[in-house]
Amino acid sequence: MAEKERVLELPTYFDDFLRDTNPTPRQREVMIREHGLLRERLMNDASLTKVLLATFIQGSQRRFTANRGSNDHPCDVDVVAVTNLPRSRTTAAHAHQIFQPFLERHYCGRYAAQDRSWCITVDNEVSIDLVPTSEPDSTELKERILTRSLQDWRGEPGEKPATGDFRSLSEAVLQDARRDRDFDKSEPLWIPDRKLLLWEKTHPLYLIGWTARRNEATNGHFIHVVRSTKWWRREVEPLPKYPKGYPLEHLVGECCPAGFQTVASGLVGTLEEMARRYATEAERKETPFLQARGITDPVVDVMRRVSGDDFAGFHGRVSAAARLARQALEAESVQESAALWGKLLGDKFPMPRSEKGKAPAIGYRKPEHPARPEESRFA
Repeated sequence: MAEKERVLELPTYFDDFLRDTNPTPRQREVMIREHGLLRERLMNDASLTKVLLATFIQGSQRRFTANRGSNDHPCDVDVVAVTNLPRSRTTAAHAHQIFQPFLERHYCGRYAAQDRSWCITVDNEVSIDLVPTSEPDSTELKERILTRSLQDWRGEPGEKPATGDFRSLSEAVLQDARRDRDFDKSEPLWIPDRKLLLWEKTHPLYLIGWTARRNEATNGHFIHVVRSTKWWRREVEPLPKYPKGYPLEHLVGECCPAGFQTVASGLVGTLEEMARRYATEAERKETPFLQARGITDPVVDVMRRVSGDDFAGFHGRVSAAARLARQALEAESVQESAALWGKLLGDKFPMPRSEKGKAPAIGYRKPEHPARPEESRFA
């Protein structure tokens, strides 16, 4: 039985799936080039010299939880612009608006205001989110940012891009995880919400460290479960629209089992726990409160923008996905298991090896009569 369980977790199939849903080499090249150019322009801009302290990378690219970009769903890199603007004397709207003249000069017609950032389109499949912050509360964090002692993003974990067996990326992620464990020692930052007209607390550096520890505890596979869940949500079950993005990643972090050794077992455990844990809220059409990691005063609910109706609809799809994932894990054959995973995760999941070039069939039905060729087929 142990041998069957190992085989039906299909590690090489998931290797191929994750490789084919990872940002492409061209997308990584564009992200690396364009975020570097943006940061150079920011630091050399005469109008920002007196307010801008430094920049660094946060977000799903930095945590290695991002998927391949497309025209409809571009890859995005979050560039944090740390300023010396004191919250006590600077409104959130002003802190946000102060970057618009810079954007007009360098990205005219290619930028748009978002609630807490500026979105810059640099390619059909790549965008950059420019996220301003106020002056850091912590002198230590300010010094670390100014001296660039925080490890930065290279666009790929490890010393060089992973090739061949995708599990080599897991090991590279683990190396970065061991390096990034101390990110949680830093302090939160404040970013301006132009829509709510207030400063909101966030802790992107803590999330980097938190994700790194989860990767260490799961043989490097936590990020793969996150990416698989995000891909399922984006490509297979996109409705209702919310939750998605980081709130979805946070839900995976809450429900992902500890100590799993394969992506398949981690994905099954995550979906089943999500379905079980939030069944009551979904039945009541309520949204669960999920406190942002690393932030305690004031508390921030990462699910605050998700309506009860949307969460109930999302939960229904999670429950169906959990049942399908369990069937895939406990299927009678590799072919059946791979076909079920393909039904769950979409056409990027490899077809059964013996069925390549054919539509995979699930199950077998004994024919009622001997097969007879149709005359017209050979006319």
